Amino acid sequence: MKAQGTLEEYGGGSMEKSIKFDVKVGVKELYFFLLHYNYASVNGAISLLLSLVSLGVFVFRLQYEWSTSNWFFLAIGLLFTVVQPVLLLKMAVTQKIKNPSMNDPLEYELREDGILLRQNDLEQLAPWDGIAKVVENKKQILVYTSRVNACIWPKKQLEEQKEELKLYVSEHVDAGLCKWKA
Repeated sequence: MKAQGTLEEYGGGSMEKSIKFDVKVGVKELYFFLLHYNYASVNGAISLLLSLVSLGVFVFRLQYEWSTSNWFFLAIGLLFTVVQPVLLLKMAVTQKIKNPSMNDPLEYELREDGILLRQNDLEQLAPWDGIAKVVENKKQILVYTSRVNACIWPKKQLEEQKEELKLYVSEHVDAGLCKWKA
């Protein structure tokens, strides 16, 4: 479903703007979120750097001598460049399989009192003052409701409403918590 801006009437009889849109989070979107979550932090960057340096040391040492310590550098080098991404993909696939509700679309409604999430018969409101941070990356807008939980909004599914969503979120979340791409 295409994201749409609508006017809805709430509680006190006043007309307040809301934006409704549906997203479907598949394995690909979940995997990209997990990669971002694990590698966009300082720890993730240090881990990746350590792996790349270890791979460089492995290649350098391989040219001059072979020793059993080369295996150590290879293992460390592959840990965060190959092993962890494969494990994250496995985690995304497992989560999709174990949680059948992930096959159903998520309906979001951005309103004055927060972000209302509906799926099947369930609904939950995340108030604006409870938003921990908002991050836009190359493929997604991530609205963190805690340090580890986030609403994943794939940009491809937001179509031309992406800018309107960003503006609406920016109006309701402290600017220091929003990291938008330029």
